[in-house]
Amino acid sequence: MMQLYKLPDTVLSIKALKVAGSADQKTGNFASGFLKGITSNTLDAPLNAFLNQHGRIIATFRQTRISDDEFLISVPTLAVDVLLKHLERYVKLSHVSLVPSGHCAYIDLGSLQTVWTSEDVVNSISDEEFTFFRLDHKIPLMGIDYQADEFILNVHEHEYVSYTKGCFLGQEPVAKVHNRAQPSRRLIVAFEDQCSPEDAARMTSKVLDHPTGRVKGFVFVSNKPS
Repeated sequence: MMQLYKLPDTVLSIKALKVAGSADQKTGNFASGFLKGITSNTLDAPLNAFLNQHGRIIATFRQTRISDDEFLISVPTLAVDVLLKHLERYVKLSHVSLVPSGHCAYIDLGSLQTVWTSEDVVNSISDEEFTFFRLDHKIPLMGIDYQADEFILNVHEHEYVSYTKGCFLGQEPVAKVHNRAQPSRRLIVAFEDQCSPEDAARMTSKVLDHPTGRVKGFVFVSNKPS
């Protein structure tokens, strides 16, 4: 039996609208075309992101393809209103609908994959146990461990970005940093006593690691030589 934990997300459905006489509608690529142009990763990746023109996060999300005509995306609930405002003009131009789906998104604690269901499933572990799980598996959450407007490569250089997929909103600054430099900082899991006082004060998802008796959590650290 799968062990599941419900993510603090809203699941949205991106679905193609029927447009009479449209060749695109016949081949069913409105929804996939919409996402390809304004998200930073390929559509078969588990994680993706909506960025602004500077490569900064509007929302990170999990995704699954129902068909080329429909995708489900799991967006942190706290980011939904800002995201919908950001996407409003793109939605109108792309002939898609973007609405709550009625699903919930869960993490399968065994496989680390996202489980999408319309059923309300009881969490297999407590909130505190899930924090330990996230730290052990390096799974930060938007709104807790990083915020909107963070440069995407500071969170992770590869999980949310494809460097071969083609053009997307925010691609130029992302590619420039990736190819010519490095992110100014990176998000890691560390013990509090390994950090400077300033970094320790900014640590998130802090828990007491019982085997070591030390506090650990997520923290952004500088990539610049000390």
